[in-house]
Amino acid sequence: MASIYKRGSKWTASVSININGTYKKKTKSGFITKSEAKKWSIEVENQKINDTLSKGNGIIADMFDDWYEVFKEPLLETKSKAWYKVISKLLREKWPNKRISDISTADFQKLINEYGKTHVKSSISHIKNIISSFVRYAVDEDFIYKDFARNVKTFSAKDSKDKDLKFLENNELELLVKDVSNSDAVTSHMILMAIYSGARYSEIAGLTENDFDFVNNTININKSWQSSDKEFKDTKTKTSNRIVDLPSDFMMSVKKWTFGKRYAFESLTGLPPTNNAVNKQLRRYLEKRNSKLITFHGLRHTHASYLLSQDIAIQYVSERLGHADVNITLSTYAHLLEKKRTAETTKTLDVLKNL
Repeated sequence: MASIYKRGSKWTASVSININGTYKKKTKSGFITKSEAKKWSIEVENQKINDTLSKGNGIIADMFDDWYEVFKEPLLETKSKAWYKVISKLLREKWPNKRISDISTADFQKLINEYGKTHVKSSISHIKNIISSFVRYAVDEDFIYKDFARNVKTFSAKDSKDKDLKFLENNELELLVKDVSNSDAVTSHMILMAIYSGARYSEIAGLTENDFDFVNNTININKSWQSSDKEFKDTKTKTSNRIVDLPSDFMMSVKKWTFGKRYAFESLTGLPPTNNAVNKQLRRYLEKRNSKLITFHGLRHTHASYLLSQDIAIQYVSERLGHADVNITLSTYAHLLEKKRTAETTKTLDVLKNL
């Protein structure tokens, strides 16, 4: 039975909870109205009925760390692990003593809004998506009964870098292909592979000779190279494991390349060239033509942008990139799709004029 009473100008609700045969009080104060206090007590009572009241109702930062260590850390690359450490630190700073069952949708939205004042939207999305994944786990395990992250929106007051800086225009891409094709450097070969496949640096560095199929003109992306650990790792996600089709003419050139003993792209150290090395090589080519300066990862965006500009279906582009969901592709290349939408609108209106 819930007890609802007034303390000064605020209302307090108290509910008896049976924990391992012992009844304990769960109390919450600070409600503006009696109806708010009653609503909270009903929610707690419902949790009791469904036996969902916090068998794991610990401090959210501690629970997040436990979830990460068991379910995430063994599967992630070093770079991805950094995001979880950022979130752990954020939770301890903002909610040092807050239990997971005490967090509301409004609490999480306020956290996102505050963090968004000093961080770009892509960073906010990372924070929201990872915490949302953790919250879904907590719901599935009956630690909480409601997904407080479901209706939270991302917010950022800080402008992202100009997306035009992240990929080459078609004429710049054509010049780059022409220049790089005349080089036998391993880093140049990696640049070409990125242009034609759209693969990440870690995926290209993780290729071995056996991953090349010169009969079907494909590469098999089934692992990645983790430079910090100097060993093979799983790909970023399950959907990152994929077969990528490549042009037959390009594969004829690739067949003439000299592959390393362990890695397809192997430097004098016996390891793949570093990300820094391929970025330096790429920069030399771009500066030579006064082209836009992008990073090696920008070749992945260039690959996708080029295909979309040629009216390749976004569903296929998404699969080719190894995205887990086409919505990731849609959000990443929304600026390009908006340009195409404007062009399609003009075409549509021209057609309708003929009715």
